[in-house]
Amino acid sequence: MSDISGPPIARVDVVRDVHHGITLDDAYRWMEADGEEFHRWLDGQASHAREQLDTLPRREELLTRTRELGGALPQYSDFTLAGDRIFYLAREPGASRCRILVHITGKFPADGISPRKGRPPGRTVRTGV
Repeated sequence: MSDISGPPIARVDVVRDVHHGITLDDAYRWMEADGEEFHRWLDGQASHAREQLDTLPRREELLTRTRELGGALPQYSDFTLAGDRIFYLAREPGASRCRILVHITGKFPADGISPRKGRPPGRTVRTGV
């Protein structure tokens, strides 16, 4: 069995606030100050994670396969609703850039899924970026 030391433990310093009659305890409020102690703890966490990840068997093989699969499907992000339109970014597998797409909606079914391959009803207009 290997000797694995744990990650650095964060200091607990409870700050109690009352908002609208509800008491909230925040044990890690001190981290919001973004000071030297927080950065030492964060660096220690990163070092510990790196040590653990570097010891994984077949790590390089797993990383290579993860990268292959990560680019195998289209990626969609940054959805923004504007009236009856949904604007979003789309990147097709192998593409070097995203495209901005706009989806002009109809009425969404209750579950938000249409029979057209899980896409919302309406039509999608492709724009070049």
